[in-house]
Amino acid sequence: MARARAVRLAERHHLDITWLAYEIHPEVPPEGVEVRMSFERIAAMAEAEGITFVVPKRLRNSAKAHQAALAVEHADPDAGERYHDRLYAAYWEEELDVADPEVLVSLASDVAIDPDVLRRVVADDELLPALRASMARANEWGISATPSWLFDGRLVIPGAQDDDFMADVITRLRERPAPPAG
Repeated sequence: MARARAVRLAERHHLDITWLAYEIHPEVPPEGVEVRMSFERIAAMAEAEGITFVVPKRLRNSAKAHQAALAVEHADPDAGERYHDRLYAAYWEEELDVADPEVLVSLASDVAIDPDVLRRVVADDELLPALRASMARANEWGISATPSWLFDGRLVIPGAQDDDFMADVITRLRERPAPPAG
């Protein structure tokens, strides 16, 4: 959902959006946990966006999915968005186990990456340090959840805010000069 909103905001306000790998629920163990939370707000937002969203029965750890995405983006940059869309569908529509290397490899069937390399990278957590570094970088900016938005390197807005709120923030930031470097 955040990706759909980001695309709209980027086009409407001529923004350059930089994505950082950031786990959804880093506290969730690899085998996942039974859902014990409400998804009413998220389900309503998905419906408003016209996006399919199935309330999951289990939350899954997303560390391996992020590592797969990083590997795909490196091997085949043109496939990055397509792969992210497939990860969303796997997690939030089909309730697939995105901690399973075989699931992640199957989502990359038409990506220019060797399936055995992707399988090894994910199974052995070879890109876990890159994921942790991405999350540390986000934490330095004050980001502690997903989605979060960093505008002009100056202001972090946490959470899934509506388009009008985001547009207002963007407009206000553009009206104020950036602080001097130093």
